[in-house]
Amino acid sequence: MEGYAAVEGVVEAVPRAQGGFDHSREHGNREVTKNLGVAKDVVGLGNHGVTVGFGIARFATMAGFGIASACIRKPAEFMERAAGPNAVSMGLKGVDSVVGFARDVTHGCQDLAETITHVSLDVTKAGLSAAGAEDNALLRMTVGDEITEAVTLVEAMVSRYSDRMAHVPPQSLLAAASAWGALQHASVAVHGRSGEVVVLNEHSERWMRFAAATMGTAWFAGLVEGFAGSASAMMRATTIREQGGGPGDTALACAGLEGRIQVVKFEERTKELYAPGYLVAVDHTVGCVVVALRGTSSVTDALTDLVCEPAPVQLAGHDGMAHGGMLRAAQHLDPVLAALVEDGLSCLDSQVPRSVVICGHSLGAGVAALLAALWRDRGYLPGVDIECFAFACPQVLDAELAMAQSNHTTSLIVGDDLVPRFSLATAQDLQEAMLCLHDPESHGLHPSLSTGEVLQAQSQGHTERLAAAYALVRPKVCTSEGRLFPAGRLIHLLPQQAPLAITGGALDELIIAREMGSSHMPRAYLVAIQNAAAAEV
Repeated sequence: MEGYAAVEGVVEAVPRAQGGFDHSREHGNREVTKNLGVAKDVVGLGNHGVTVGFGIARFATMAGFGIASACIRKPAEFMERAAGPNAVSMGLKGVDSVVGFARDVTHGCQDLAETITHVSLDVTKAGLSAAGAEDNALLRMTVGDEITEAVTLVEAMVSRYSDRMAHVPPQSLLAAASAWGALQHASVAVHGRSGEVVVLNEHSERWMRFAAATMGTAWFAGLVEGFAGSASAMMRATTIREQGGGPGDTALACAGLEGRIQVVKFEERTKELYAPGYLVAVDHTVGCVVVALRGTSSVTDALTDLVCEPAPVQLAGHDGMAHGGMLRAAQHLDPVLAALVEDGLSCLDSQVPRSVVICGHSLGAGVAALLAALWRDRGYLPGVDIECFAFACPQVLDAELAMAQSNHTTSLIVGDDLVPRFSLATAQDLQEAMLCLHDPESHGLHPSLSTGEVLQAQSQGHTERLAAAYALVRPKVCTSEGRLFPAGRLIHLLPQQAPLAITGGALDELIIAREMGSSHMPRAYLVAIQNAAAAEV
């Protein structure tokens, strides 16, 4: 019980360091609780370390005994092949048996020692919890309360999600996901895609390039032109830098933006939670102030994405729900960006109607849409037109509030892009679909809807049958609550087709497709916009 004794010493040292427990002083109690929590977290880390350490020791032991056994067994086999069974070979085989026995005993002792150590640490941890140890105290000391809260929320969400599928082998889940994708695509092939043909805003490509510029000058902004064009993008950025341009100017050049653009503020922060990078600029060529928000490019950005449980929000007097992490990001950046926008508006020609464009890609699109909603809701900048262009906008608002933003926000979606279709609800629906196809009978469906049957029907080209099966399965799996949608007017861009205005229902499930990831890239959006514009000419 050495681990228990060591931690017990730490616990006993806490009150001595505090000068004794004083229950009348809340601050002292808080410090004691925190220190107990640190000890508890250290024990938890020790538990993980024990598993890793014994795993390494077990591997080394088995490898050592294996080498020893081979050194004994091989000569015996060689001697028997050369001269047949003899006293020496039999003696070597007896020694090998002893080595095997020692290996088994050692392996068993290691298992027993690991079990005793884990039990000891678990008892210690339970004792610290009973003493009032604070949860995640070590993590809070390391990264702060806000990130700890986000990590805890994501951990709990992932744990709940994975627990339901723990009994199904990963390869079976992958096969079920493939089968579900086959049903989805068969339904589209039979019924087609619905929507009204529309024309894109004339500056859509420009706003997409502004969104790309937020990725910075380290050639990432230039990737909107693709790898082939990144070299010329960097040459443009180098020229601007040599002429005395700042990081924002070089980022704009790297993204291929032309015309007279005045950078107000370029923020490339990557460490603060709920605060993606941004670019605020005065576009004198078009005559507006542009607020561009950066997509996911850091761990903290990813946490903002993953804190996706719906949170309450009120817009235009209506209560609704929004993406929790992105709503906090919009609220966090609101006062900072509002002040910068006012500075930018003062630089515009007074004879030109004043307007503000908010744009972004991916995470940036979601935060941009919510920021636009917050500003329009409180009547910010009366007399100034505020528009939002969201590229690959995540699911950020419930159906009613998302549609209510249509008069000022346009969300563009390319192909089967994963992000505009991803939310906690659609992820849970996909999970249900995989479990349903893995074991259809337990979900009240016919055995012919199993993964194997579906994949076989796909290989045989039975599209009509698969489309009918999709109609049977979908009502069983798309039942999760708290559904969210991309904000505003939704425009779907498909290869060799005119842009289509669609409803939120078209994005109400994750589509399993080969292009679900590649369609999300900024380059894919730029090409789709350029193709749509060329088709209109």
